[in-house]
Amino acid sequence: MRVSPEKWEPGGIKDLEDAAWKALRAPTSAVTAGPGAGKTEFLAQRASYLLETGICRAPQQILAISFKRDAARNLHRRLSDRLPDQADRVASMTFDAFTKSIIDRFGSLLPAPWAITEGYRIAFSNQTEVRGFLDDIAGHAPQEFRDEIHQIRPANFLSDIVGAASLLADPTEPISGTEYAIAEWWKRKYRNDVTPLVDFVMLNRLAELLIRSSPQLQRALRLTYPYVFIDEFQDTTYAQYTFLTSVFPPSSTYITVVGDDKQRIMGWAGALTNAFDQFTNDYGDNHFELQRNFRSRQELVDLQHRFAVRLKPAARPQASQVVSEEDGVAPVQAWSFATSSREAETVAAWIAADIEQSGRDPSQYALIARQKVTDLEPSLAEALGGEGLSVRNDDASLGKLKLGDVLKDELVELLIGLVQLAAIRGGQPEVWRAVTTTLARARPSESAREVGSHLDDELAEFLSRLRSWFVETPIDHTLATTPGAEQAVAEALTDQLYVFVQLENAASKRIFADRAEDITEKMEAFMLRLEWALGQVDTWGSVAHAFLDEDAIPLMTIHRSKGLEYHTVFFIGLDGDQWWAHSRDMRLPPDGGHRDSGIDGSAGRMSSCPANAGLSRPSTRSRPPAG
Repeated sequence: MRVSPEKWEPGGIKDLEDAAWKALRAPTSAVTAGPGAGKTEFLAQRASYLLETGICRAPQQILAISFKRDAARNLHRRLSDRLPDQADRVASMTFDAFTKSIIDRFGSLLPAPWAITEGYRIAFSNQTEVRGFLDDIAGHAPQEFRDEIHQIRPANFLSDIVGAASLLADPTEPISGTEYAIAEWWKRKYRNDVTPLVDFVMLNRLAELLIRSSPQLQRALRLTYPYVFIDEFQDTTYAQYTFLTSVFPPSSTYITVVGDDKQRIMGWAGALTNAFDQFTNDYGDNHFELQRNFRSRQELVDLQHRFAVRLKPAARPQASQVVSEEDGVAPVQAWSFATSSREAETVAAWIAADIEQSGRDPSQYALIARQKVTDLEPSLAEALGGEGLSVRNDDASLGKLKLGDVLKDELVELLIGLVQLAAIRGGQPEVWRAVTTTLARARPSESAREVGSHLDDELAEFLSRLRSWFVETPIDHTLATTPGAEQAVAEALTDQLYVFVQLENAASKRIFADRAEDITEKMEAFMLRLEWALGQVDTWGSVAHAFLDEDAIPLMTIHRSKGLEYHTVFFIGLDGDQWWAHSRDMRLPPDGGHRDSGIDGSAGRMSSCPANAGLSRPSTRSRPPAG
């Protein structure tokens, strides 16, 4: 039912702050906000506003671009819960997935010099390969170009140079060393090969050229997506931004960009240093800053602000919306220890006591380090094991992927959901709903009624066959004591799931991966994790639980923790082993380079800081003594 813009009210929350209301109603806006301010929630409310009021009229759609697949899925899930009948009118995907889809669907429109005749392969070049390429072409380049080529930094060549150069429909001869290097890169990787090799920077440039060269496609995209959202906008690269301005110029599209201008972490990949300033300069100075924080208590918000002003002196403080539990315990504490084992023992004892008192799940705690979490895992595992708890290293490798990414992956969730439905009869409506919803998206296009009826029958039949296979393949001591048996069972089960999900189908590949080889990597990671899980249990009904290991306390790097929420967080290893480059980063100007993190990397073995990151304080236990 359509409502007027004046009568529309936000769903799922009590109210929006003034800046959010203004940004919600603005045609185009740039919204900045700190951690816990509800940036993704704002986009969900903005989408609801546009769809429920009819401002975005059917069959028009909203294009929501994120930088990570899990962020794109998170936004889509929120909309599915809030607007189940209209969620399909929001196309939520990553930047790379969108540009790749343009090439896959409309590649025939590329100008003749860039035509793809035999498909393409996605491959990524490391810094060593780029350095070898630059050294090689410098020896063959015209004399006047060689000095300039030698000055090109391999680390920035793809992101800052190839990504910054718009392709010409009819290429011309280079007039500088930089242009010569770009032309040779395209010639060797793309134009002189029957099956071109591209990475996502190159796909971006090709997609921008394709759309720029096709006025009809330009018009179709702008009519289809009159409203565009971009999350984590601070990490936008030059290539992505020029693609945005080319495809969706200010005169044709209403764009909402959201992010935290103090959390730019993709500088190494060519992220703009001033993305929000660039946007407001090009699309109009309609900038809004959200000031509420729905994640942390005021004491934590105040601490965050102390760091924020180091990064941006003009940063305004946030106001916590969290209701505190007055228990007399400081929400932020610093603990110092002489050894890593003493640190692990104290942290483990604190968590065990807090769980006993509060009743919280172990998954509500997180252990975070800057890097090298594998070095920290043994002492933590031993200490937590002594308290009857376990640790899950989310930074552990499964083939080419990390465990934390595998456990959040949509394809992996589908596969383990199928195992769970087959192994445990009944009582799992949420798992059934998640499995059928994902399968329906991956099936070839049919009417909703046909998909529903056919899919339910097909799923029921498959689960019946899988249950029979489980009976024929028990998990017992024979499996555990026979060399290679767990691997063989994991491979056999993975093969059955692969066939059922129809991962050879092009539609499935587009749903579950940006690259064809991603499917292979995910299936390998799933099989490795499944093999590990088989060694931990003795019944099929326990496999999914062991696979997900949701009762463990997650251990991860700071980078991997971005966007996640926990009740209590421990920052572990604040010492020279983890922060070995800190002394080089200190006291640089706030407007450029690396900034001072505010952590004293020269003091002691390490310090550990438990920080309440949820909706209530940590336990009432007193501070443990320093070791």
